[in-house]
Amino acid sequence: MNPAVISLSATFFAFSVFLYYYVTGTQAKKSIKRVNSWFHTEEEKKRKSFIYLFGDRFDSSEISESLRKKLMQANLPIKASEYAAVCLLIFAMLWFVCHFLLQLLFPLDIVLAYIFVWAGSKIYLNSRKDKRAADFNKQLPEICRMMSNTVKAGMTLHQGVQLVAKELPAPAGEEFNELNQELNLGDSFDDAMGRLSQKIASDELKIFVSTISIQRRVGGNLAEVLSIMADTLEERERVNKEINTLTAEAKYIAFLLPILPVFMVIMMNVVIPGFLNPLFTPLGLILIVIIAALQLFAFFLIKKITRIRV
Repeated sequence: MNPAVISLSATFFAFSVFLYYYVTGTQAKKSIKRVNSWFHTEEEKKRKSFIYLFGDRFDSSEISESLRKKLMQANLPIKASEYAAVCLLIFAMLWFVCHFLLQLLFPLDIVLAYIFVWAGSKIYLNSRKDKRAADFNKQLPEICRMMSNTVKAGMTLHQGVQLVAKELPAPAGEEFNELNQELNLGDSFDDAMGRLSQKIASDELKIFVSTISIQRRVGGNLAEVLSIMADTLEERERVNKEINTLTAEAKYIAFLLPILPVFMVIMMNVVIPGFLNPLFTPLGLILIVIIAALQLFAFFLIKKITRIRV
């Protein structure tokens, strides 16, 4: 046989093999990339630089577990160590302002900076968490009705989850889309719903998840139960709005009551340098403790009065 024909045939065969493996490899990479976009892989969580070694250890420790849960419920896509680093940076800036600009003595400068960072972080995370839960609760009656209609139509709960993920906007659409992807990968329905209830700090969502789990185990008319739950949630939302309107003034007073004296004494210290120095005497420290105790008592008393559960 002609050597040129043999060489050409071998070249064509090698090119065909290369083309086959190239196409299959490209498809495999696309599939892996698609799965990785659904879930955070361990390699994505690993940082490349040794500078962040301490942050990785903090993220994997039990100390950061509570912070990770708060960040997840607040829908902040950052690591616990990154959030802690931002808080430390803000603390250093506030300490600089208190010590050098306001001329506060030690340890008042550190205490004030810490209080501002602690209170600001708590208010920020709670506000984001509550807003996300409130937005989800507004969509929950519609979720109940859509899943009730899918059950009445003879479809499965998984198909109801797909319908909610397709039809509703964020935050319910995003969360149910991730729930649908977990179910597509073979995860248990109860486990996936349990993780959903942990992501959003909503009592209504916990009731919704518990109701579906119980009805799936013991049986019953799930469609009718979901329809009744939708009406109940709408009525509860209406009552909560009325309560929030009536108690809004008292809630703002509860926050302003401890803040105004602090800003007042800081402004007096700016106008009169050394105005706060007498507070570091034994009698001054006793007065600080008494005033702080009274302010905290008034704050929690107002919060207790205005906290009406429906």
